[in-house]
Amino acid sequence: MSGAPAMRLSLYTDVHNERLRAHAKHGAQGNSREDASWTNAEWLPILMEELGEVAHLLTYDAFYDQESSKIDRVVELRKELIQVAAMACAWIDSIDKEGRA
Repeated sequence: MSGAPAMRLSLYTDVHNERLRAHAKHGAQGNSREDASWTNAEWLPILMEELGEVAHLLTYDAFYDQESSKIDRVVELRKELIQVAAMACAWIDSIDKEGRA
C-alpha cells in the first residue's frame, strides 16, 4: 500500500448527493441540518443514529443473514457509510460557514 489515499471523485460526489437528498427529504419539514448552527444539539444524535445503522448492519444476525447476498449487504453498508460521511461533512460545513475552523 502506498500510504496516500487515491482520490475517487465518485465517492465525494456520492457524499454530496446524499446531502442533497437528505436536505430535500428533511427540509420540507424544517428539519434539514444544512441551515443549522454547528452548536445545534441535534447534530450528535443524528450522526449517532446514522452510525447505529452501520453497526446494525454489522451485527452477526444482520450481516450474515443467509437470505441476502453478500453483494446486497456490502451495497447497503456502503449506502449507510455514505450517510454517516454526509452528516459529518454537513456538520463540518456548518462549522466552516460560521468561521470557527
